[in-house]
Amino acid sequence: MFIAVAACSFQNSLSLSITNVAFPSLRNDFPAISQSTLSWVLNLYTIVAAATLIISGVLVERLGRKRMLLAGTAGFALASVLCAAAPNVSVLLVGRIVQATSSALVTPASVALIVREFPDSHRPTAVASWAAIGSVAASIGPTVGGVLVDWGGWRWAFLINLPGGILGLILAAIFVRESKDPEPRPLPDLLGALLIVLSVSLVVGGLVQSRNWGWNDTRVPLSITIGISLAVALVIRSMRHTSPILDTELFAHRSFALANVGTFIFGIGFFAVFFGYVLFLTDIWHYSTRSAGFLMTPLAICGAVLAPISGRVVRRHGPGLLLLPGGLLVAAGGLWLIVGADSTPDVGGVWLPALVLVGSGAGLVWPCLFAGLVIDIPRERYAVATGINQTIQRTSTALGVALAVTLLGTTRGAIGIGNFRRLFILSTVCGLATAALAPFVGMRNRSPGEDGF
Repeated sequence: MFIAVAACSFQNSLSLSITNVAFPSLRNDFPAISQSTLSWVLNLYTIVAAATLIISGVLVERLGRKRMLLAGTAGFALASVLCAAAPNVSVLLVGRIVQATSSALVTPASVALIVREFPDSHRPTAVASWAAIGSVAASIGPTVGGVLVDWGGWRWAFLINLPGGILGLILAAIFVRESKDPEPRPLPDLLGALLIVLSVSLVVGGLVQSRNWGWNDTRVPLSITIGISLAVALVIRSMRHTSPILDTELFAHRSFALANVGTFIFGIGFFAVFFGYVLFLTDIWHYSTRSAGFLMTPLAICGAVLAPISGRVVRRHGPGLLLLPGGLLVAAGGLWLIVGADSTPDVGGVWLPALVLVGSGAGLVWPCLFAGLVIDIPRERYAVATGINQTIQRTSTALGVALAVTLLGTTRGAIGIGNFRRLFILSTVCGLATAALAPFVGMRNRSPGEDGF
């Protein structure tokens, strides 16, 4: 069962890393469209997925976990074909929206099915192992994507999802048992989901368009301000609504709240890196897409290797132990590039050490954050908790890409290393901030009978 569920999730993580590698090819095929506008091919996917994940989590429990897993896997594969066949960016964006909504079904269905099969004592390990499968997909994504895109262009970054989708459908149909919640929750607040889309889109839009409009243009601060205001309105509405899109009661659990803070902070830095480093390799060091894909691989391989090991350590010692060294390793990787990177390629002395540091740090951090979510959460609330966390992670992905676009500006034809040092600083700051959470993530709420505050 675990393998079947993991196979369905595999294509989502694979697609994410490949799409980043395919961005330079996509930009070359649409030269009349600005880099900031094309970044919506990445951002729209994550924003829509963030807004629909929690609703999808309820649908999974109401309509059946296996049924929704199959529907999401099939929808993702078909949407990938639509993206590959897109004659223009508008059709491509429509395909990305369908991909996002389909992916939003796969994630909660996968987690709910895994949690159902494992006892409470093994939940953190099972979830960390599931996350490790995504790391494996991400690790091969740059290499596979680089070869495919270099050979056939960006459309192959989407066609590669078809065989994986078919395999996942076959395995899930045979090995996964159907189950559903006998007393499912009502559908969450649909207006709340719309507020997620609007708030994140306005903030992201203001950031990515700041290069074209200029920060002196009132549309930039107005867009960001309205977006933040809508996010505040979303939290207030969720606190008062009988069926909120964000279950704010879960944030009373200390470890859950801090793990989500860590997911947001670390996610911004990590996904900004995943997007920006490809552009550094192609635009500053002038490597081909294939070579850039190979050179990005160590980042994900280190994460894939360390994630399952981290999962076992987390099970025995709690998530806080590895979060500190993980965050510091990521910060060290950023510092290595700040000090050593220039316009002359240096793979052995600069690039590989930095990527090993960042990738190793990520391999320690992500399992800690995922496991920190469930320390105090009742089993019946786990799917909801995971949906909230995945929503926050996707929001951080969109903001990370938007910040990278904003900080870098136009990367082709840049003098020296352009503005990439800003990206390296962002990675360092996010790593340090994540490390600072280590003493607190994994701490259980004290019960009234315990000593202390």
